[in-house]
Amino acid sequence: MIAGIAGAVVVWGYRDHRRMVAQRRRLLDACAELFENVQVTHSGDGFPTLTGERGGRAFQVRLFNDGMTIRRLPQLWLQVTELRPLDIGAGGFAVLVRPSGYEFFSLTADFHHFIDVPTGFPRECIVRGESPLSEHMLQRVGATVGGILADPVIKEVAATRKGLRLIRQVDEGRRGDYLLLRQAAFDRGPVAVSTLIGAIASLRALADGVEGCAADDAS
Repeated sequence: MIAGIAGAVVVWGYRDHRRMVAQRRRLLDACAELFENVQVTHSGDGFPTLTGERGGRAFQVRLFNDGMTIRRLPQLWLQVTELRPLDIGAGGFAVLVRPSGYEFFSLTADFHHFIDVPTGFPRECIVRGESPLSEHMLQRVGATVGGILADPVIKEVAATRKGLRLIRQVDEGRRGDYLLLRQAAFDRGPVAVSTLIGAIASLRALADGVEGCAADDAS
């Protein structure tokens, strides 16, 4: 009897996992309609990555689970990258909010020039740049970056020579599943189109500021 119960639990767990992976694969389906030339791939755990064009601009939109931080429920992050060359020299920068030390996805760790946290930024953040020129760039676009960071779901904002990136939380793992099964189960469903549009608008505002600084410096 015990063996039968154990077998039933295994079968249930396998079916539940397959169902959960199938749900994950559809999380960006509605958002795909925002883009042209769309391509969607999926990671081994089912989370999608979308690439496409919107208004002549190239984007990569990625969902990924972060369960690395000890004593915290898994987080589902939405990473939006605009792939565009930026004429900013060595002025690239990144801001990571509420760092835990386990952010495997962070661009901030790739920069080694530390910058004092500007006024108006969240107190718990790390600001780094490519060189001292990054401080000048951040001073010029600080109000824009600060406005983006005012949203408590934002995790990271970055500007590099290759483009711009924003990472924000879209869900938190279900407590029971994580505590009992160490399984990252998310309940909010597909990413809202309005959420992605907001992220793209934030990147557009940052792009305008960064390119404006580059144009002023060149003149």
